[in-house]
Amino acid sequence: MKKIAIIGLGWLGMPLALALSQRGNEVQGSKTSDDGILAAQRCGISAVKLVMTPDIDCDAEELAQLMSVETLIITLPASRSSEGGEHYVHSVQNLVDTAIAYGVKRVIFTSSTSVYGEQEGEVVEASPLLPVTPAGKRLVALEQWLHQLPGIDVDILRLSGLVGPDRHPGRFLAGRTGLKNGHHPVNLVHLDDVVDAITLLLDTPVSGATYNLSATLHPRRDEFYPCVAKQLGLIPPTFEPIDTHAPSGKCVNGQAICRTLGFQYRYADPFTMPVG
Repeated sequence: MKKIAIIGLGWLGMPLALALSQRGNEVQGSKTSDDGILAAQRCGISAVKLVMTPDIDCDAEELAQLMSVETLIITLPASRSSEGGEHYVHSVQNLVDTAIAYGVKRVIFTSSTSVYGEQEGEVVEASPLLPVTPAGKRLVALEQWLHQLPGIDVDILRLSGLVGPDRHPGRFLAGRTGLKNGHHPVNLVHLDDVVDAITLLLDTPVSGATYNLSATLHPRRDEFYPCVAKQLGLIPPTFEPIDTHAPSGKCVNGQAICRTLGFQYRYADPFTMPVG
């Protein structure tokens, strides 16, 4: 049995907590509101109230309880704004510094493939980090900071576009017209695969590794999005004719975790991701 704390029992954090608890681990987490704590407790997950401003606002005893674990998993999404992004960076840094002070040995951090920016062709974990969005730039800064920390082991998962409950790609572009870059590849990963990957990391000796998580197949945008919109009964999007001289788009290779750890995607083909 492992002792695990998840910062952010949200869209990803709560399903992860439930999956790890069902495997016999001792799991707890954090929420920012009393209602959120009650909701987590109703699901059988112990939670404490933790707010980052970016300073940590948490009852001292509850903070000590939260940090009395072997592994801290941080699933907080990066803010898309510049100001919010700076706040996010300092919040995560304060959180990890606190974990180190309490003797936590391992951190698993969910990053994003936005760290690669708008590169062309296939990107792998060793590809240059060329972020263009505020969130991507903040994540690069955090990744670099995390990997330089002494006294704690850090694994990083760079997630492609997330798919799951209330986040089906059929809704992403439904009804829109005149969309560009229809020939670009789709880079998506299902929530279940993210949960499985984190579970596998926890069962693997610490390596301080960074892995992309992205479904194996990458259909074209102008083939994928109209199809899945129709499956949901929505108006399919339309794309502009392809400019033969247009850039080819980014294709995220998520196979390193398969080769290294034996991971297998449940949804290697985005077309098989559940509709609904």
